[in-house]
Amino acid sequence: MKHKLKGVALTCAAIAGLAVSVSASAHPRWILPSHFTVSKEGGDWLTFDVTASHGTFVFDKPAGSESASVLMPDGRSERPNFVIRGKRRSIFDFEFTEQGTHKVAVNGTPTYWTKYKAGRRDTVKWLKANKAERDAELPTKSRDVITQLSFTRTESYITVGKPSQSALEIEGKLLELKPITHPADIVEGEPVTFQFFYNGQPQSGVTVDVTRDGTLYRNQQDQLDLVSDKQGMIKFTPEHAGRYLLRANHKGELKNNPLADTSSSNVHLTFEAVLQ
Repeated sequence: MKHKLKGVALTCAAIAGLAVSVSASAHPRWILPSHFTVSKEGGDWLTFDVTASHGTFVFDKPAGSESASVLMPDGRSERPNFVIRGKRRSIFDFEFTEQGTHKVAVNGTPTYWTKYKAGRRDTVKWLKANKAERDAELPTKSRDVITQLSFTRTESYITVGKPSQSALEIEGKLLELKPITHPADIVEGEPVTFQFFYNGQPQSGVTVDVTRDGTLYRNQQDQLDLVSDKQGMIKFTPEHAGRYLLRANHKGELKNNPLADTSSSNVHLTFEAVLQ
């Protein structure tokens, strides 16, 4: 099934003095492996680029990768080797030797932003604070106060030898993507199915865009725009082999949450479709 191209705008505003945080939030972060599969006997070293950019696989802002982790096929988590942070990207290496599928993630921690109006002109302003902190920092007579939790998962999958399933399982926290089609089995011209969960439950209405590498060298983005169904599923067919960036977002109200009124959760997944 083909989907028409349409733009997806992701915006973020904040008060002056928080420019670094705003820059990182406004630019989608992604991770790009040098390879997605390892067939070499005994394993191999792979390198990963991490950046925050509106362009698909175009280096822009120096998103850090100090929090990067590798979920191993047996369920344990390892830290990467040789982390380097430059001006427009960060880099880390990891030696993949264990058979099976690994999840590589740079997920960070949730952040909290409080939006409010103040002054005679009802000027909209932002404060970096959660619900427990905001009262001490909000100006007198602040109005329409809402605190949002923001969180982004930045992930990819690496398979050594025969694919395995354990690294594909979800944690049950905020927005998550579970590959129904195994990442090692994505082939050009064949249908792909992913499922989205929010706090462990299938989530409908997740907005998703999928873009193939090489946007600098073609006149159109060739972006697929999708929305998850009642079971949290999306289905699409990559028409060409290559590397792809998937960006998903879910916004919703939080009930009885002591730290936030609403949430905005993202998943940024990098994967490849191989030649038939």
